[in-house]
Amino acid sequence: MNAPGAPAGFWPRYLAWSLDAALVALATCLLGANHWRLLIAAAARAWDALNQRVADAMAASALDDLAFGGFLGRLGADPQVHAAAAAATAALLSLVLGWLMVYAVLGFALEVACIAFTSWRATPGKRALGLYVAARDGGELGAGRAALRYLGGSLSWLSFNIGHLVAMAKPEHLALHDRLAGASVRRRGGAGLPPWGWAWLLLQLAAALAACVWLAWTMQASLDEALYAAL
Repeated sequence: MNAPGAPAGFWPRYLAWSLDAALVALATCLLGANHWRLLIAAAARAWDALNQRVADAMAASALDDLAFGGFLGRLGADPQVHAAAAAATAALLSLVLGWLMVYAVLGFALEVACIAFTSWRATPGKRALGLYVAARDGGELGAGRAALRYLGGSLSWLSFNIGHLVAMAKPEHLALHDRLAGASVRRRGGAGLPPWGWAWLLLQLAAALAACVWLAWTMQASLDEALYAAL
């Protein structure tokens, strides 16, 4: 058995995970493309209906008393607003939870298959960053512990990513799910992050910022459109 490599740091691990996440997300979108389109359309209709009810309440309040408190009271007492909000919430949950379930199943299959049944001992993302997953003693992890490691990651998500952030701790850089499965993420060789890795990280930051701006603009534009239609 070859000597185990040095423990992989937090940022190489994150970049490897993000590559795998992008791959699984793409597969999830393609696998149920028609279904996701239908759910997105239903969520969009429910959101438009909610915006229209809020705009109607805002317009009626402005015409009646021009008081913001009056608008809030009307909004809180309007059963149609409550019904529209419930419909929008149900539509969004159906879309998000359905997508996440398919994503989780595909991610599980990729993780276990690549770590336990290939010579890489790594997912495609880890392979690209020169990382692999091993038992704490450097041996192979096996299917059972690979599955436990993946499922244990849910605890890290439920802990608001604290379970992932503990991988910053030196010298072993063990996340919560590594500790549960007796695993360790290690690197082959001593090279640091490649230039494209930093570019990928910056691209994610830019995409996250753009998504926040787009979401805020879309929500405001939708409400403005409904309000103008109500006046």
